[in-house]
Amino acid sequence: MAEGLWLGTWARFLVGNRLAPFVPTALPVCKAMLRLARVGPGDRLADLGCGDGRLLVLAARDFGASSTIGYETDARLARLARESATAAGLASSVDVREQDARTADLSGCSVATLYLSVRGNTQLLPVLGTLPASARVVSFHWPIEGVEPVRTVAVSGTKLYLFEGAAFAPGHK
Repeated sequence: MAEGLWLGTWARFLVGNRLAPFVPTALPVCKAMLRLARVGPGDRLADLGCGDGRLLVLAARDFGASSTIGYETDARLARLARESATAAGLASSVDVREQDARTADLSGCSVATLYLSVRGNTQLLPVLGTLPASARVVSFHWPIEGVEPVRTVAVSGTKLYLFEGAAFAPGHK
């Protein structure tokens, strides 16, 4: 990855224009996230802040998700994610949108993945509220304030948090 791209995402995060800086997730952690979410055939996965698209490709190629959708505001990262999907022969099942995740409609998704920040996760609470009650949400490293995970596991020295979609429904306590 070009150093300028990585530094630019940090700068935009620090001034408040991004939910998180871009930090690539290690492949073993990606796989652990997908296992924790029990991704499989028939699942539609949304990666909120998909970066270079590695989770999208893994979910479709190695876990059999029927479709994946990534939301990414950085045009260069969105392009990299699309190129990765095409190179893997998955362009028809991986949809990368150059769109702010805060405007996503997740009502058709069964799984959502996050590697953002505490602030980013909190800003996505309304969007996560559009998930079906049966959906699974996995957040790498950062909890979601005010929402109790159903399971927490340690991977590579940090935590993965599993949540149920019902926990994000408006009025849920």
